[in-house]
Amino acid sequence: MRYFNTSGPCDPAEHYTVMRPVLIAKGREKVRRGRYFTLFAPRQAGKTTYFQLLMRELGDEYTPIRVSFENLKTVSKEVFYQASEHQLKRELSEYGITYHDNIGNAFQLALFFEKIRHQIKPVVLIIDEFEGIPDCVISELMHTFRLIYHQKKYHALHSLILVGVSTIAELVVSSASPFNIVDELKISYFTDEEIREMIGQYVAESGQEFEREVIRAICENTKGQPGLVCGLCQYLTEEVATDISKPVTMAHFYRTLTHFLTEKYDKNIINIVQKAKEKKIFMMRLLFDEKLFPFSVHDPDMSYLSAHGVIENVNGYADIPVPLYSKVLITAFRPSFNGEGGHYAADVRETFGEYLTQDGLNISALLNRYSEYVRRRGFKAFDTEHLKEAAWHYSLDGFITFFIGCLGGQTFIEVPSGRGRTDILILYGNNKYIIETKIFNSSLYFEKGKKQLAQYLESEGLSEGYYVVFSSRHTEADTLYSEEEINGKRIFTYVIRTCFERPSE
Repeated sequence: MRYFNTSGPCDPAEHYTVMRPVLIAKGREKVRRGRYFTLFAPRQAGKTTYFQLLMRELGDEYTPIRVSFENLKTVSKEVFYQASEHQLKRELSEYGITYHDNIGNAFQLALFFEKIRHQIKPVVLIIDEFEGIPDCVISELMHTFRLIYHQKKYHALHSLILVGVSTIAELVVSSASPFNIVDELKISYFTDEEIREMIGQYVAESGQEFEREVIRAICENTKGQPGLVCGLCQYLTEEVATDISKPVTMAHFYRTLTHFLTEKYDKNIINIVQKAKEKKIFMMRLLFDEKLFPFSVHDPDMSYLSAHGVIENVNGYADIPVPLYSKVLITAFRPSFNGEGGHYAADVRETFGEYLTQDGLNISALLNRYSEYVRRRGFKAFDTEHLKEAAWHYSLDGFITFFIGCLGGQTFIEVPSGRGRTDILILYGNNKYIIETKIFNSSLYFEKGKKQLAQYLESEGLSEGYYVVFSSRHTEADTLYSEEEINGKRIFTYVIRTCFERPSE
């Protein structure tokens, strides 16, 4: 039986694989036209799997040759050409062709493609990890490919594909402007249909069903990021839901989500967190501020984070398109110890009984206790010096997590669509509760948030939810608590005042 692959390219004979026929057809058409183009996407987005599937499709009419510039960034010009010669000759040998001349410079590289033109079908050269090219050779190499492009009748090289992260286009233009690669092909993430198709391959071979809600959760959390999709499915089927006679359930999914958020050393997630921490100030604003940031590749923070797959241009604005990335980043930026645990329960005789009902949890009692805690602790309840925009969220998150943990439940961060929205999802027994948090900016956004929560409750099949809004504008004379019904959903609103006198130095 095949399995979900999380290391390297997928082989359809060994792994569950999304075949992507439409995307393959686009690449094949560019090759047919003899185009030189870039193939770009962030790490673990399926680039290698894609071009290997494309190479299989090209085998009848063309000679696909693949070389890699990985680990060549700092080598000398001489070593670079030695490595290139070795790879090119090794690839030719796969087609039964031996090339005896040396390839020690740009001229000899062009001569290589000229001399083999009568021995082989038109060559499609795929250069993987192109951004690993040494600075000392990029200009002459790109000029050489430009020369070959304009003299195709003398050379075997028919099409050139440069594979790398999205910065490759900037690299080519800035370092070798005479060679203007205008064509590009971006490897998009999986669609929901493609995710269902791949999981369907597993179900057909194993006989183990996935509950519909689990597939929906995978689609919503990953937005089709190939590395995450395969990673979640691999852990679900091999480590959590190991009894294939029983379906994969949401309980299994939440165990897997906890693992990915707090335990797993996933190379994709680690890379995202590392890159985001390098731009932490910007990322905290993006995660927690309702302000929209127009996307621009000329902004150094946005350009860097976009190149590494942390953010994308979403309808003209910078955003984190993958909710699981947002959850991981919120978790990663969370302080491991905020010093407030001893102040959550003011009474040493606290038994936590008031937060339980016959059916589950009394969230209203818990939020009333939080309001009292904030009034009692004042400015000290929030780490505004280090967390700034996120201070309010992490204060509530720490408080709720403390009590729910004592009661034997679980808490998760949810990131529904909508700038500045972060929800706390509470699981207790078979019950699910949602607390949405926001910062008060205006009455318009305040009311809009209630409708957003009602829509989210509808998607989760819940009848009521809790709306916690932090405000420095409200006074004790204002309404700080309300209950109302919006679109058939019961909304409990708590306004937490944050206008405190700062402690003296």
